[in-house]
Amino acid sequence: VVCAPTPETIARVAYGRRIDDKLRKATVERLLPCIVDAAPLPRDIMECCVRRACNRVALEKWEWPEVLGVACGVYKGYYARHLQKEEYGMALDKDRTSRDYLYGRLLAVAEYIERTALTMTEERRPTNAERLMQRFADHPYATWRQLELQLSPYIQRLQSSARVKLLARAQKVLREIFDKFLPEAFISSAKLSGEFLLGYHAQMADLYTKTEKDNTPEENNQEGE
Repeated sequence: VVCAPTPETIARVAYGRRIDDKLRKATVERLLPCIVDAAPLPRDIMECCVRRACNRVALEKWEWPEVLGVACGVYKGYYARHLQKEEYGMALDKDRTSRDYLYGRLLAVAEYIERTALTMTEERRPTNAERLMQRFADHPYATWRQLELQLSPYIQRLQSSARVKLLARAQKVLREIFDKFLPEAFISSAKLSGEFLLGYHAQMADLYTKTEKDNTPEENNQEGE
């Protein structure tokens, strides 16, 4: 859940678990006016949080959800206070057409498809989407083309399994996302902002929420046969 993190938590996420006491205290002092006086969030702290979330391979598995949640919360706060524009909602915004948000959604679907296929064979290694998250943030178009090719064997695996319905839904979501892209935005070489983490986070939550609803006893019996 994306929520308002404490200054101490933001400092730890921005600079790592081994942050020294002096930097931690200085960061907390800089963040306090944001809470007390609703001052704008410091851009450098926001960018540090986003950068650490993108560098997923450097994080422990248990650490990742907190870093992602804090990075999303801080980016949302920065966006609302500094840019003074419409706030992002908590749930997936299927009508949002901004390039970075859409690219984040694409990454989530790619990870979901591969993770679903890996789970079938009890493989616990990181997905390609997880491994390439930093590269994706820096070079979204080129990295997406690579991820598409790497997805092929996992799509084939799911097509001949009891989870073919999950694959069909994920592919439908992919088509819906592609339809919202402006062609020039899709092929742009510009880096992604922290907004892509919001699209990723919301899309992933939406996919897994629907997966839990679809996981009926009948489907469980089919998978166990």
